[in-house]
Amino acid sequence: MLRKALNEKIENEQIMKYKLTLTLIFLFASVLFPNSAFAQEENLPVQKVEIEASFPGGQQAWNKYIFQQINLHINEFTKKDIGTCIIRFIVDKNGHVQDVEATNMKKSRLAKVAIEAIENGPKWIPAQQNGKYLNAYRLQPVTLSASK
Repeated sequence: MLRKALNEKIENEQIMKYKLTLTLIFLFASVLFPNSAFAQEENLPVQKVEIEASFPGGQQAWNKYIFQQINLHINEFTKKDIGTCIIRFIVDKNGHVQDVEATNMKKSRLAKVAIEAIENGPKWIPAQQNGKYLNAYRLQPVTLSASK
């Protein structure tokens, strides 16, 4: 009886080691190969895809949308807001936007307006890889220039 319990304990420890090893291998592979099948199984966003996520209606619709959003706040901008703010976010495989952040000009009013516009905007067309929709990062520049 004691021997059987001891054997079961050893077997359970071996199973736990095996599960831990598999988990670590999976996590390690996801970090080393972010665009691989390992990453996609966990729905992790990728950076390079065959077809980039896009704004509905294309670049022209994006330009119009962001122009309208910035124009709503035009009187709130100062000289510190002039420039190009890069917004990084994830478009998930259903077209929803998440994890929106500015990569530069982080404390500017332009960054805040651009982030809010993207967060509150319409669903995007998700990125594709091998004919399947997937979660992907997107960098979107938003530029404010001084009028002459």
